[in-house]
Amino acid sequence: MSENTATRTRQSTRGRILDACRGLFNERGPADVTTAQIATTVGINEGNLYYHFKRKEQILEALFGEFEQELRKVAAGGSDPERYGDYLSGWFRLMWEWRFFYRDGGLIYRLAPSLRSRLQILSDYGQDQVRRVLEGQSRAGFIQATPEEIEQLIVNAWIVATYWIDYLRSRHGVAQITREHVNWGALQVMSLFRPYLTPAGMAMLGIKPERSAPLL
Repeated sequence: MSENTATRTRQSTRGRILDACRGLFNERGPADVTTAQIATTVGINEGNLYYHFKRKEQILEALFGEFEQELRKVAAGGSDPERYGDYLSGWFRLMWEWRFFYRDGGLIYRLAPSLRSRLQILSDYGQDQVRRVLEGQSRAGFIQATPEEIEQLIVNAWIVATYWIDYLRSRHGVAQITREHVNWGALQVMSLFRPYLTPAGMAMLGIKPERSAPLL
């Protein structure tokens, strides 16, 4: 086997391990997944797993690297003001595909403490990009909000999006998150923006304006 072929094989096995772990962590949470289960899912022995990742912390750090790339890609979108609905749905698609990071944050940071500082940097970047998009929406005439109101929207939307799964678990006792739960969260975030939408913004998002009550 050539060096290049061996390298590709190692990368392929590593990639399959990470794909399997993301699925298992999403389903059960990192604490409830054993190395034996990971190895069985991938179709390798535990010794091969340890060759690539000696500790679960290393798996979480590698997965966070992939999550970071996806979040930066989603956050940097939204350059077209008329596709804001797609931009918003992209954030909640991210939440669904990487839901264990949102759901099990406290545990993950205990298992991989280095991720705390990386998350802070990533959150700052994400909020900066959301600010850029909202300012573009304002210039395009789709929302009407002062700079102070935009800052409030950024913070409130970030709180709802980041802690939505925690809310479902603590307030409604939801143990197993479904895509419908994530879609519900998207609607909650949209409700924050609705008071600031102009008629053009409502039309762009396909929202019918509410009819005024008839005068009696």
